[in-house]
Formats: sequence, structure tokens, C-alpha cells
Amino acid sequence: MERRLLRRTGYAVGGLVVVVGAVIALRNSDTRTNGELPPPPVQTTVKDFAGDSALPPKPGSRPEKPHGLVVIAGPHRLQATWAASAPGYDVQLRGEGGVVRNHLVADNAIQFDGLEEGVDYQVDVRAVDSFGQRSEPSSARERPSTTRPDESRYALVDHFDGTLVPDPARWRLANNAACARMSRGVGDDNRRLVISAACGSESVALRSRTPLQLKDNGGELGRMMIETDYPARDGQLLLDLVPGPADLIDTSLPPGTLRVKITPESVTLPGAEPVAIARRTSVSSRWELVLRTDGLSLWRNGARIASSTYVPPWTSATPMFEFVGPPNGLSYVGIDAIGLSSADTPAFVPPPRITATNPSKDPKTELMKGVLGGQLRLTVRTTLREPMTPFTVEVAGRVFPARPAVDGHVFAPSFRFPIVADLPADALVLSGDRKELRITVRGVTPTVSPVVQHADLELIPDPAGRPSPEQADPATAPATRPPLTLATLNTTFLDAAGQAIKDNRFVARGRVVLEVAATGSETQAGLAGLEIFVDTQRVAGIPTAVDGPGVAGRWRIALNSGAFASGPHNLEVKAFSTDPNVAPGYASATWSVPG
Repeated sequence: MERRLLRRTGYAVGGLVVVVGAVIALRNSDTRTNGELPPPPVQTTVKDFAGDSALPPKPGSRPEKPHGLVVIAGPHRLQATWAASAPGYDVQLRGEGGVVRNHLVADNAIQFDGLEEGVDYQVDVRAVDSFGQRSEPSSARERPSTTRPDESRYALVDHFDGTLVPDPARWRLANNAACARMSRGVGDDNRRLVISAACGSESVALRSRTPLQLKDNGGELGRMMIETDYPARDGQLLLDLVPGPADLIDTSLPPGTLRVKITPESVTLPGAEPVAIARRTSVSSRWELVLRTDGLSLWRNGARIASSTYVPPWTSATPMFEFVGPPNGLSYVGIDAIGLSSADTPAFVPPPRITATNPSKDPKTELMKGVLGGQLRLTVRTTLREPMTPFTVEVAGRVFPARPAVDGHVFAPSFRFPIVADLPADALVLSGDRKELRITVRGVTPTVSPVVQHADLELIPDPAGRPSPEQADPATAPATRPPLTLATLNTTFLDAAGQAIKDNRFVARGRVVLEVAATGSETQAGLAGLEIFVDTQRVAGIPTAVDGPGVAGRWRIALNSGAFASGPHNLEVKAFSTDPNVAPGYASATWSVPG
């Protein structure tokens, strides 16, 4: 378990931290560097092996081909779904010149983005069993569509296909200490907004600078929409409407906040019980929240799936789209479109870099140009149970009061708490070569300060001046998809009746069964095979690339516990990829043989 966690958290999604196997090329070279021997070759194959104490499984008949293949066209994309129960699938997309995409997936759905409109594509889907055996293909042909769903009820629609993606005048990203970023995607995702994050279980928020303003139009007050491939498996998508200038919140909601919670299995509207929905991961869905005088309704791809009698008490709110990562904390979110029924976007001045960790003074300072002042928007948190409110913000030696972003919101330890402070133009002092705004946030007791998790600045432009572009926080580089990984490994010991052995303690010597499960969801790296070790000695090898790389699966290995000495033993399962750039997978367990 520990090794697997280290492997899976050794990189950050979308380039936050990039770990590149730069020495891979040297592994196949006979040259020496500084007199040192080259590293050993990377293992990309597994040989069939059975020791005296183990009986591994063998391949059976080939799997049946998937049925019910459906291909749905969209702008520059195709979505394919099918019905089958294989551990994985080999999906090929064929264009005019042959195969243009080839992916291994564990779900029964896939989305191809970045396609050319007006071109016919063929989708071939083969079932892949636990040993890499492939079925005959199921095939369908389709071409990307130029039509979109009706968006006439949205005054603001962003398809993220313009020259500036994302448009900072429309969208701001809030997260804990720069654990996430947003930008245009690259490659297949170059017509999408991409958010990549390594934020643990904390949510990342995409805030709209355009407020949602309610206005009765035949009973409809307003609506918000997002088309995205999130939530991924074990993730959450939150649609929030906050009646105040908040950027980042959590389960301690500011008063009056309207939150819709979407998981792969259910949706929950305020004032209503969760509603089960069909799982639809790996492909984009269009979620629409409609506010009416008689309640709320949530729609997915044009079909209403949930409703509530809740009516918000406010007429204007900050729209926020929040993304909660899976247990491993790594998220990659593709966004195809966002829409709001109101379009009154405030004038925008690019804010400077803001730091709350370096309050020291710098002899090199300058006033920010072209602004009349601004509102500092902060999210603070602390685990200390000391008096905190009211908060103050120090900027360039001057202290300004800070208030809750939403009236009536009460600070509580451990929860995110959004606050705001109004700053005059002469307080916007930029320091150092990076031209950053340095701030210090304090509680009511000067010696006890909260942690600033996010900071942003909404500036008021001066009609008589022009801001300097050098004073803006630089834009982020395009995001890339995270590297492929192998499916996640888990182990279970079973008795002769097929029941799990509690605490891995065998009550008698004899035959036991080790069940190894490799589970995946979205695009996976190819699986070459598994090797099982007991106390560092290899006892079994299971190849999983009969017709090509495996994807996922479940294997049962019979073990003779009588072949091992009494007492505890360490078991380790290693999974190897057919790709030398993919790190091996690991699972380990401790088990005990009776005396």
C-alpha cells in the first residue's frame, strides 16, 4: 500500500510537477557515462512461472465482442458507449489515414476530442480479458457534428475555443496554495478548458466574475450550465451559488448558499434527498441547473434528472463550479462549455501576484497604475481554537479591516472562511522584481494568524489611466494530461469456500487462494503481467499480453500455505507495463501461517 501511494503521488496532474524518465534512452545504450555501467533494462514482459507453492491461473476462451455500440457526435468530438462486462477494452479510432487514436480503457465509454469536422471516423471496440486476449471488434462509423444543444436561454456562453483561453475577465481559479491551475489543453484538448490539480481531497473552484442575477421570465429566474467530463470515478462536481464575493468554500456553507452535489452515482439538490443516476464517466455531460419561482431542477444532456422546491432568498450570487478530486487527490478536468443566463461582467484589470507568506519590506516598490482601488478576496483557515474574528489585513504598513464575504457567516476552526477587504489605490503597493502585492492577515489576537489558502484581487479601473501589463500575474502554460498509470492493485486471501480470511490469519495449513484485482476506470497503461513474491522469493508469474497489452482483471492463485514456515510472511504483487516509461504497480500484504 505504501509503495503504491508513493508511486501514485510521485507526480502532479497536468504539469504541476513533472517527473520525466529522461534516462530511458540510456537504458538501451551500451555507452557508459563517467565510467559507470548503464542502468539495467526496464522490465516490459512477464514470463509464465509457477513455483512449488503456487498454482497461477491460465487463459480460457476469448471474450465475446462488445454489443450495443453507440457513437454520439459533438463539436470536434465523438463519444462511444457499449455494453459488456470485460475487465477492459481496446478502442481504436480510424480516420482517412488509418488508426488515429488507440486507447486501453476499463470503462465502457470513451470520448475522442480534437477531431476534424466533416471527416468520417470508425470506432472499433474489442473486449480484453485478464490475460490480454481480445475479442472480435464491434464497429460503428460517425463524423463530428457542428451543431450544439440549444443555448438561446444563456446570455453568456463560453466554448473555450477563442484566442484567449481561459479569459481572465470571465473566470478565476481558486485553490489551496497553487495546488491547481487552468489553461487551454494541448493536443486532443486544444479546444477545451483544462483544470489540473493535485489538491488531495480539497475542492478546486472555478469562479465566474459574472454574477448570476435572477429575473422572473415566465416563472424562470435564471440558469447555469457546464459541459464537462467531470466528475471522474470517486470525484465530485459541485454547482455553487454564493450570495457574496466568495472564491473558495467547503462544507461549512455561507448563509444562503445554493449547492448542487453531483457524484458518478447520484445528485443532491438543496431541500431534497439524493437521486440515483446512471454512471457516465469518461465522457462529457451537459449539466444545467434551472432556478424557477416554484423550485429547482437539474438536467443532464437535455433530460431532467432531479428537482426540488427550494427557492433562493437572494437575487444575485457568485457562480462557482467546484471539483473534488478522488482519494489519490489527482484531478484532470476537461471543460467544453459554461453558460449563465446573465452577462453583466464587471470591467477587468489583471491583478498582480499576491503573496501572504513574505510580508517583508522591499526597497523596490511602486504603486499599481490605472486603478482606483480594489477588493481583496481571501480564503483563510486555521485549526487553532483561538479567537480569530474580526480579521485585519496589513498592506505596505497600513492595516485594513476584513469582513465575512457573506453577511452572517460565522468563522469556525478547520473550515474555509471567505473574507474581503477594501483597499484604496494608494495601498496597492507592488514590491520587488516580481511586482507582487505583499499582505499579512491577522486575527483579533495579533500573535495568532490564520493560514491564507487563496487570495485574489478585484480591481476598479481608472478611466483616466491604463494599467501596466508588467504588473499582472503571468498566465500559466498549457496543461497536459497526466502520464498513464497501471490499474490499481488490491489483494485478498480467500479460504476454500471463497470467503475472505479475516486479518490474513490462516486457521489451518493447506490450500488458500490469493485473489489479485487490478481495477481501472479511464485510459490505462498496457499491462504486461504480474509477479507474486513471498518473502522476496518469486512464486508465480502471470503474463497478461496474449494478443496485446492487458488493461485490468482479476486473478486467483492457489497457494500451499504448508510450504511456508509458521509465522508471519510478507507478500508482494508487482505489475509491469508494456510501456517502459510507465512505473510498475505494487500491492503488499502480511499474512500469518499457523504453527
